[in-house]
Amino acid sequence: MQNILILEDDADLRMELCEALEDEGFRAHGCGTIKNFHVQFARFEPDLVLMDLGLPDGKGSQVIREVRERSDVGILVLSGRQDEADRIIALEYGADDYVVKPCSPREILARIQAILRRTHRAEAATPTFGPQRLTFDGYTLNLAAMELRDPDGEVISLTTAEFELLNVFVQRPQRVMSRRQLTDLLRGDDWSGYDRAVDGLVSRLRKKIPGSSAESQPLKTIHGSGYIFTASVSTP
Repeated sequence: MQNILILEDDADLRMELCEALEDEGFRAHGCGTIKNFHVQFARFEPDLVLMDLGLPDGKGSQVIREVRERSDVGILVLSGRQDEADRIIALEYGADDYVVKPCSPREILARIQAILRRTHRAEAATPTFGPQRLTFDGYTLNLAAMELRDPDGEVISLTTAEFELLNVFVQRPQRVMSRRQLTDLLRGDDWSGYDRAVDGLVSRLRKKIPGSSAESQPLKTIHGSGYIFTASVSTP
């Protein structure tokens, strides 16, 4: 049974979400503060976090960042904030999806299931043919171990989604890729409609594999078209 941890300060909504998820076969745990969230996160090791941004003891965006620094767990934001800036920040910090309140339990469930399918399939996927290691600009991408090392040999922490996207780019260097092409390659239908999620992932990857200058950053934006990975890729 999969664990879902809900961070929501509205007690009535928190209870409603817990009941709806448990009716669908999940084990749901609710908390109303960031302090309690961290305690329960360590205790239950959830498969997915469902959380609000407006919290009584801190910023939800910071919670996303802290969780993403130590875990690949799925993160679904459920917030009343409709500004595009809030959505982009949440996705750039590491959220997998963002839903604006009010919304139906059925939509929330569908988005949770899509995130869990993506993360669980990626965890189970192991390359069975072709090169297992690829290098670019001194970095080494180990496909079997799902691991990225910098030019000094240090491991760079990547979430499952970040690894998947980087793998797509590294396998197709020097090609302009539209957001639609990227979402199609990122597990097909489960990623359809997640253009903003791709933008957030690209932003996070740029911070983790920075070039010495803007010109040397390997992940470049082609305005009106998408993205291109400009580094030369080879096998060690």
